[in-house]
Amino acid sequence: MNQKKKVLVIAYYWPPSGGAGVQRWLKLTKYLCKLGHEVHVLTVDPKQASYFAVDESLRQDIHPDVKVHLSDSFEPINIYSKFVGKKNVPTAGYSNVDEQHWKQKLVSGIRSHLFIPDPRVGWKNHAVKKALDIINNENIHNVITTSPPHSTQLIGLKLKKKLKEKLNWIVDFRDPWTDIYYYPLLQHSKISHQINLSLERKVIEQSDHIITVGEGFKSSFLSKTNKVKPTKFEIISNAFDPDDFRMKDEVKPEKDVFLASYIGTVSDTYEPEIFFEALGQLANDFPDAPIRFKATGVVSDRLQHFIKDKLGNKASFHDPVPHEEAVHAMLKSHVLLLITPGIEGTIPGKTFEYLASGRRIVSVGKGDSAKAIEKCKAGKAFDRTETKELYTYLKEALMDFKAKKEFTTNYEELKKMSWDYNATQVAKLLK
Repeated sequence: MNQKKKVLVIAYYWPPSGGAGVQRWLKLTKYLCKLGHEVHVLTVDPKQASYFAVDESLRQDIHPDVKVHLSDSFEPINIYSKFVGKKNVPTAGYSNVDEQHWKQKLVSGIRSHLFIPDPRVGWKNHAVKKALDIINNENIHNVITTSPPHSTQLIGLKLKKKLKEKLNWIVDFRDPWTDIYYYPLLQHSKISHQINLSLERKVIEQSDHIITVGEGFKSSFLSKTNKVKPTKFEIISNAFDPDDFRMKDEVKPEKDVFLASYIGTVSDTYEPEIFFEALGQLANDFPDAPIRFKATGVVSDRLQHFIKDKLGNKASFHDPVPHEEAVHAMLKSHVLLLITPGIEGTIPGKTFEYLASGRRIVSVGKGDSAKAIEKCKAGKAFDRTETKELYTYLKEALMDFKAKKEFTTNYEELKKMSWDYNATQVAKLLK
């Protein structure tokens, strides 16, 4: 057993917040505790938070040894959502943003110029004060700040400035900052953009270690400064928790329906159209086949119209569900749609849970996700020009369904992609 170490994790998104961003440190803190370390978490008081989604069931997954601390916050989103209407406030991934809608353009303009780097920056001062109390009272030397929201990194920046060498500050970037795919939608002026770049650079330069999820993100952050060496970065990808898939042997795919599913958020920037063109063609070619598509989560209005145009009443859309139900939805499916940017060095967190489900994955976009899918023999990835090839693969899947042929994956490879392994990598960075 390694020597017991103390760590304070500062995370805005923490149960009862829902969504994919919660999973990473919910799982890593769980397994750090199992390794014998003392874990404290500082998060925003849920009564004052502005979450994209709420999932009360995730509270059950907080390890009993994790000591959770709450702080106050000032949340401007809660104020201007009353003015523009909640539906006009951008959701996770900006999936609901209509660039032409004046209310949403107004929200983006306010967000980008009054609240830098993001509207959760009102948490900073409250969190810094609370963090200092925890650090002093508990004699903690390791602090991990995880983002988005990237304003969380400003908390770490302030703590490092105050405590200097007494603090081992580890930055965790789950997503890019100024290179995030929806950054252009934020309508930054030259001034607000330069402020963002400056804050991003300070965090990169003044932190002690940086964790990110893939080589692509690492390259993005390294490009922001010439004062940091690549050795400062540790790649710790997202993963899956075997405990979440204990129901796997009991929950089987639908018997009477060939079900293709997507679980999560889809914005217009994702460009998944070839999947629905291929699935729509398959439905036309096999009119008697019980082909269905089910999306569970948030899908942009434009894309919903596109899918309905291709599949009609064979497509259905459902609101986000608690994480356990999302896993259940994966297990009930024959095909799981994965959408990636196709960039080398990045693997969406959803990939690992899809892999853990053991269901056939069809990825629109290649990159490192394709390599993981190939290693686990879990499906196939396609470029956005390979509609015919994707159609052929879906047809093969439909024929397997008709023949009642079970799809199998290489689970041995998957074992190397779990949260318990990743927690051991985090522990190596702790003083």
